[in-house]
Amino acid sequence: MSDPGSLELSILSSALSVEKFGIEFYRRFSECVSDENGAALLRGLGRDEETHREQVEREMRRMAPDVEPGSVAPARTLLGIVPENAFPFPPDRCMTLEDEIKALEVGIQVEISSSKMYRGAALIVEEPGTRKLLESLADIEEGHRKLLEDSMRMLRDQGAWYGYSPILEG
Repeated sequence: MSDPGSLELSILSSALSVEKFGIEFYRRFSECVSDENGAALLRGLGRDEETHREQVEREMRRMAPDVEPGSVAPARTLLGIVPENAFPFPPDRCMTLEDEIKALEVGIQVEISSSKMYRGAALIVEEPGTRKLLESLADIEEGHRKLLEDSMRMLRDQGAWYGYSPILEG
């Protein structure tokens, strides 16, 4: 691609890949968590990622109405943030507390990397609408990171999501 919008489109295509990863990650994670509070949080994060995917596709269509978003090659240098096998747990069972913490650690790292990618990409794009979208996504991913870190702290400190401690018998 040699037109001025090609850089923006390839960056947005990378963003699309990141958001699709997030949708699948949070969907699978929510199906494995036995605690309903945790599962609800993860489903909500997945819905956020779905909204982000829609925003990115809308921006791509605005920039290039005749180009299907899925047909644009991503900027390969930006794709390294999505781990290939980031979800190491089988979705057909409830997770142990240790599994949930490991999965949260993966999610936190992906959110950190996503935010950094979006901020860096916002600095190199020229299109103001694209820059604004990337900056907004970076801020939202930072919020996701904070939610995941708070959840991980609760799991480590209290053994349950959002202050609901298991009742210990004995």
